[in-house]
Amino acid sequence: MILTLLLLSVAVWMDIRSCRISNRLIVSGLLIGLLIQVWQYGIRGVGIFIVNVSIPVILLYLLFLMRALGAGDIKLFSVISSIWNLKIACITIMASFFIGAVISFCKLILERNLFSRLCVFRDYVCQVMATGKILKYPRESGGKQNFIHFSVAILIGFFIACEVVG
Repeated sequence: MILTLLLLSVAVWMDIRSCRISNRLIVSGLLIGLLIQVWQYGIRGVGIFIVNVSIPVILLYLLFLMRALGAGDIKLFSVISSIWNLKIACITIMASFFIGAVISFCKLILERNLFSRLCVFRDYVCQVMATGKILKYPRESGGKQNFIHFSVAILIGFFIACEVVG
């Protein structure tokens, strides 16, 4: 658990500093995950690793297309899944989205733009329903007022998942 928390903490630091998570960090985490799976399951561990890495990408790809979730965040979920298992990964994903929602709600209240962002969301849903196409979610120009560093929610979500699974 300590190694994963260290990887996630470095990812949070990178995300806050530059709004990016280094692919070197991701690859390092994935290599660690591959080694752990092979150590635990032998050659079968390679297949387990591939499945564990793929599931978060498959589950979250639609959110990436909508620009609601960054590629680095999805890769972090894959790193967690590769090191641990799908149960920890799924609990981490659910907890992270809950934590992310709480962070976002608090930020919207503090920035005093909850109503305007709900209107943007309503317009987005109407546009998707009318066109039948998944569109990129509109971002506000002029800064990162409506942006959160989701890696923070992932770190907290992983910690919660470890506590739940015990």
